[in-house]
Amino acid sequence: MQINLGLRLQRVADFVPETTCIADIGSDHGYLAAWLLLTGRVQHTIAGELNRDPAERARLTACAAGLEEKMLVREGAGLSVLQPGEVDTVVIAGMGGATIVQILESNPSVLPDLRRLVLQPNIGGAQVRHWLSEHGWAIIDEALVAENSIIYEIIVAEPGEMQQLTALQAEIGPMLLDRKPEHFSARVQAAIDARQYVVAQLVRSTNAAVASKREQLMQQISDLESLIE
Repeated sequence: MQINLGLRLQRVADFVPETTCIADIGSDHGYLAAWLLLTGRVQHTIAGELNRDPAERARLTACAAGLEEKMLVREGAGLSVLQPGEVDTVVIAGMGGATIVQILESNPSVLPDLRRLVLQPNIGGAQVRHWLSEHGWAIIDEALVAENSIIYEIIVAEPGEMQQLTALQAEIGPMLLDRKPEHFSARVQAAIDARQYVVAQLVRSTNAAVASKREQLMQQISDLESLIE
């Protein structure tokens, strides 16, 4: 069976180390878990799914690839499908930042044995970065990848201490700010556009609290624009 991950998942896979067993939480069809096994990157995988239908799709992938003994598919909420020490790397990709944080908090007993988190939030990356910095995780790498005209960010973290993030570092990413990789300008522009849209909705209000919020957003826009001038 040949699996084409696509640009987004392939970039996520690039950050998975060679190891014994990893978990892919919210694996959908289980393509990433199967690809990691077929390429010899890992020896065993656990694909976690909240609902039956995506779990069945992942099982079909495992069966089609002849990986029934190596690719376990479990149904449950977040990290509750794992036992402490069972895996050393967890991948959570294709979800919102708030959902990723909920998953990370769903079974705290698993976290001390993990060596790496590979996270790909579709939105809300700032919330993920703040959570990591406040819970003993250091961001060691970040990447941007474009697929179907959408820019995705990938956050890689390992146990360790990290300085408190500024608002700008949390929003854009400390590594991305330092490196300014391909798609950086487009990523920053997207953040600017989102704020400009909100400002446009608030412009007619005379409420003091709304005016203060508008001023905050305008300052954020100015800070972001300085990154790509």
